[in-house]
Amino acid sequence: MKSLQVIMLIIFTPVIVLDYFPNLSFVWVIPDGIFLWLMFVIYVISFLFKRFSDGNPREWLQWQVLSLFYLLSLLALLTILGGQSPAGIAFDSPFLWLILLMSCLDIYSRWKKLKQEQAAH
Repeated sequence: MKSLQVIMLIIFTPVIVLDYFPNLSFVWVIPDGIFLWLMFVIYVISFLFKRFSDGNPREWLQWQVLSLFYLLSLLALLTILGGQSPAGIAFDSPFLWLILLMSCLDIYSRWKKLKQEQAAH
């Protein structure tokens, strides 16, 4: 399942770059919406695999923290490079802060649960 998540981040990266810099030259090479469709398909596949796997909670927590750090770093880099997101995926967006808050609460909840499970063993 981890390889699907890495592929999802790899696909998500150019989508965010294109959002920040819509006039890049490689836009003409890639058909519109192909990245979004690929992300959707991979998300559905990873959801189905997740249902049937017993994933390690520690690995899941680490992956969640690393992917959140990666996405925030990517947004910061693109902002520093002068890009602007017309879709509102930026640090001044209340929606982004709400998503970050929810993600951090989920990470904290999973971490707390993991610590409780380790204390019980």
